[in-house]
Amino acid sequence: MKTGVSLSLLLALSCSAVAQEQKVSVPPVFNIFELVIKQDKNNAYNNLAEKNITASVTSEPGTLAMYSANKETNPSVAYVFEIYADSDAYEKHLNSASYKDFLRHSVDILESSQKRKFDVVPQFLADKKIVQNNNTINNFVIVEVKPEFTSAFRRVVLPEMAQSIKLEEGVLAMYAAIDKANPNRWYFYEVYASEEAYQAHRLTPHFKEYIEQTAEMTTYKEAIAIKPGKLMNKGGLTWPER
Repeated sequence: MKTGVSLSLLLALSCSAVAQEQKVSVPPVFNIFELVIKQDKNNAYNNLAEKNITASVTSEPGTLAMYSANKETNPSVAYVFEIYADSDAYEKHLNSASYKDFLRHSVDILESSQKRKFDVVPQFLADKKIVQNNNTINNFVIVEVKPEFTSAFRRVVLPEMAQSIKLEEGVLAMYAAIDKANPNRWYFYEVYASEEAYQAHRLTPHFKEYIEQTAEMTTYKEAIAIKPGKLMNKGGLTWPER
């Protein structure tokens, strides 16, 4: 056990040493997909997703992060979260050998008619280099904001996310986007080093202040319980720059 911990620490230190701040001058491309896996094809999908994510983040300079997850209550429902430096980077990914290989094999694995893309506009994207282990967790939350509180909600939630990623070691990624067709619908995707790190986050003054200040601003909140698949990023992204 001690050897495992030491190796994890060494990997984390090594990755943090090479991770560089991602300078992004234009709004990145942030994609969220919901996929449905065919019966008895979960292992095949997870292997295919891991292969594509590893190749994409490793070899494509503009692919900043890719994460896969499965719905805890129904593992046949999968989610993919992607971040690209810009539209050109996304186009290069779509034309890459790894993505074409993913498409070719996914025909037998995914229900193509049930693929859903959340058309979103990024509002806040920040992360650290993620070294995934068995303790790493992720959250996916959808929030509906009352129209009259659109600006006020933004003024509260974005600084709270910035504080979280800056001050909390166990907060590894904080991403927020709004629905393109409905700017009052927010999507949040978060990665934490562990369940303990997440619970510690919920006890921080900035999180409690966020909950208190936005209590009357929302009409709907849905936390979709998801289990991490392959989580991989370059790390050091902060957008917009602060």
